[in-house]
Amino acid sequence: MKLAAVTNEVAPLTAPGTLDTILKAAVDHGITIFEARTVEAKRFPLLTGQAWDVLKGAKDKYGITYSAASAGNFIGMEVGSDMVDLHKGGLWDMSMDMAEKLSTNTLITFAPQRSANANTAELNQVVDLLGEVVDSAAARGINVQLENLPGTWADTSDACLALLEAVNRDSFGYVWDTGNLYEAENETFEAGFEKLKPFIRNVHLKDGQIIDGKMTWQHYGTGVTNVKGQIDALKAIGYDGTLALEAARIPHIEGDFEASLGYLRTIL
Repeated sequence: MKLAAVTNEVAPLTAPGTLDTILKAAVDHGITIFEARTVEAKRFPLLTGQAWDVLKGAKDKYGITYSAASAGNFIGMEVGSDMVDLHKGGLWDMSMDMAEKLSTNTLITFAPQRSANANTAELNQVVDLLGEVVDSAAARGINVQLENLPGTWADTSDACLALLEAVNRDSFGYVWDTGNLYEAENETFEAGFEKLKPFIRNVHLKDGQIIDGKMTWQHYGTGVTNVKGQIDALKAIGYDGTLALEAARIPHIEGDFEASLGYLRTIL
């Protein structure tokens, strides 16, 4: 398994000009694979020119490679929203253009929000939408990974499985985000893993527990999502992809990344 950092999860730095410090901090800890996501408080691909130059230049400066880029497509919008067409068109096209410039062939997408009156017709619209963006990416040699998120059409393990099977493209895989699944299901990973393991192409690693009705992110090994069990399960299927460290707590403070990375290295 290959450890990857996320651009906004290494250090609590969001001001302009801080990206280089974040990248160097991960490199100093032996990590040179990154997922491009939020950079200096702006979500990929809508970055400032200065931050974009740093992101691109890190390939040569630090030997960094990018495992994936995540633009936050379709988060917080129902499939009938006019924002969906804007994301499917302009934002997705821009994301593909910039992913190519970062030499990554993987984009992460989300599913739209499930409406209060969700039904089979709405699900079919979501399947068609995801099929469109996957096909547009595949035409350019880019793979797409679905990330689960509470409240969306990809919130629980069963919902993710239904979408992955319905879209049914070779270039469409799954980001196994165990923390987000726990927040949606209030269950540890085992049953969902058995269903989803054929589709896993990437892993987002979190730990935490629900406290006073709210998901609270914690350092690895101190929550209840069973990080060690997740790693053991991945080892058992011979998973050799990326483990993206989502180590930031709320509030994100200095030392979060280092504490969780230290624990993770004891169980790998």
